[in-house]
Amino acid sequence: MDILETQQIITVLAFLGVLGLAWLVVQLNKTKLASKTTAGRRLIVRESTALGNGERALLIEADGHSVLAIMPRKGQAQMLALTATAGAEVAE
Repeated sequence: MDILETQQIITVLAFLGVLGLAWLVVQLNKTKLASKTTAGRRLIVRESTALGNGERALLIEADGHSVLAIMPRKGQAQMLALTATAGAEVAE
């Protein structure tokens, strides 16, 4: 008794081909799709990183202004509005 038939293999390969094609379309249009999903949003999380046991730092853009937020697991969050200074260098 044959476990996998030819029709089943062809069906799986066709599904994976369509899935791969959809992935390729998304990768090629990533910037266009990202701009459409963030259009109209006032609050965007730009970066997030873990600081330690239960703490996380978030770089948030709210209405065009950057805000640094420290979010502990327990307790209150701390927020600091970031302003650009005249002599500050922008890291890329």
